[in-house]
Amino acid sequence: MVPPLRRRYRIIRPKTDYAAVRDEILRLRSDFNPSGYLAHIPLYLKHKELLLTLQDYVRKYPDALDESMSKNERAYAVWGYEKQLDDSLCKNMLRFINWENRLNYYHTPEPFFDCLCRGIYTESVLALENKDIWFSLRKLFSKNPQSKGFYLYGCFFDAIVYGEGKKITRPDALEGYAQAFRSPPRVRYWGDLDYEGIGIYLNISKPDITPFVSGYAAMLRYADERPLTRCGTAQIPPSDMDAFTRHFDSDTAAKILSLLEAGLYIPQEICGYPRLISALEPVND
Repeated sequence: MVPPLRRRYRIIRPKTDYAAVRDEILRLRSDFNPSGYLAHIPLYLKHKELLLTLQDYVRKYPDALDESMSKNERAYAVWGYEKQLDDSLCKNMLRFINWENRLNYYHTPEPFFDCLCRGIYTESVLALENKDIWFSLRKLFSKNPQSKGFYLYGCFFDAIVYGEGKKITRPDALEGYAQAFRSPPRVRYWGDLDYEGIGIYLNISKPDITPFVSGYAAMLRYADERPLTRCGTAQIPPSDMDAFTRHFDSDTAAKILSLLEAGLYIPQEICGYPRLISALEPVND
């Protein structure tokens, strides 16, 4: 064809007039990084709704940030949506204006099912992986409500907490829970003897959180009385098993590793209610 038909075309788009937007940006609070938004106007347009709502809140309630709130309470107070501070765009906006730590909110600790003998004066907490053992121990507590604590397999506790499986591994879950007490209590963890149960302990392991050694030793003793069950699904050994086994003597640690490597496991429920009765000694004075 003369002239040849063009095979490529360019779409001519009208240039965006940002004059009005620049005026908006210049009216922002000085601590909302207006110079940064002037250099990144498309980013301002993304943040605009969240940003202006925050600006209105601070202008309308200039002293509101002096009083702390929970994270969700603050999000609702500012934006009318309690989960707004979990939104990636909101996080990006706060980071861009350097307001990440200026909203004066606190994270609420994970709620756990617990049973306390001495309330805020608790000294020693037994954190349990499984509901059945927690419930059985709580049932025994109720038989002696005046008790100031108890000895279980020779170890003193004045509180039990149900960790609800992996829920206890959420960031700062136990630390937040411990803040309710007059002073941070000692915490021992007790769960299934399998890679997953040990992994839960390793994910919450801190200098003041240790395995309930005598409880695990009792599980091993009871396991000698019956054939053990194989794990129903393949489990991957944690890379830092030594951080768990180093709390045990060499013979016990070797026994734990041997049964796990054989694909066997011991559920915490092996220490059922009748065994707990004989192992529990209330403290009444």
